Amino acid sequence: MIDNSVKQYILIFVCISGLLNSCSTEPIKEITPEKIEKVGSTKRAWNPAPQCCNLHSEFLGVVVLSKVCVSDTETQLELYTKESKKVCVLKEGMVFRDDLGTSYSFLKSEGVGLCPKRTQMKNIPFTLYFQSISSEAGSFDLIEDKNAKHAHKPWVFEKVDLTQCVWK
Repeated sequence: MIDNSVKQYILIFVCISGLLNSCSTEPIKEITPEKIEKVGSTKRAWNPAPQCCNLHSEFLGVVVLSKVCVSDTETQLELYTKESKKVCVLKEGMVFRDDLGTSYSFLKSEGVGLCPKRTQMKNIPFTLYFQSISSEAGSFDLIEDKNAKHAHKPWVFEKVDLTQCVWK
C-alpha cells in the first residue's frame, strides 16, 4: 500500500512539474534602447569672428529682418524698412529670446537712434546687438513690447528659423 501511494505521489509530482514547465513563459529578453541622434541638430560653436546667416523675415511688409550674425560675445540682427518710415529702437521693451526659453539683453544699436529720437529710413540697414544666442537654439523671437512708451506698431518676428542657416 505504501508502495502504491509513493508511486502516486511521484506520478503527481512529475505531472505537476511537467505542467509547470510547459506553461512557464520564455525568459524575458532585455532590450536596451539604441542611442538616438538628433537629426538636423543645431549644435554649433561660435567663434570670436561673427558667423552670419541671410534671412528674409518681414513684419507687415514694412520691416525686414535680413541677416543674423553671431559671435561668441554678441548677436547682430540686421534690419531695414521697405517703406519710408521714422524709426527708433526701444532700449527697454525689446525682447530677444530663443526657442529654449532664454532671453538675451539688448546691448546697442547702429544706424538708428534710441527712442524717442526717430530717424527717417527707407532701405537703409540698421543693426541691433544682443548678447550671444545659444549655439543650440533652433529659432528666435524679436519682439517690441506693445506697451512700450514709444511703440506705435511694435515689431513682432516670431520663430525665425536658424536650422536651415548656412553660416558664413
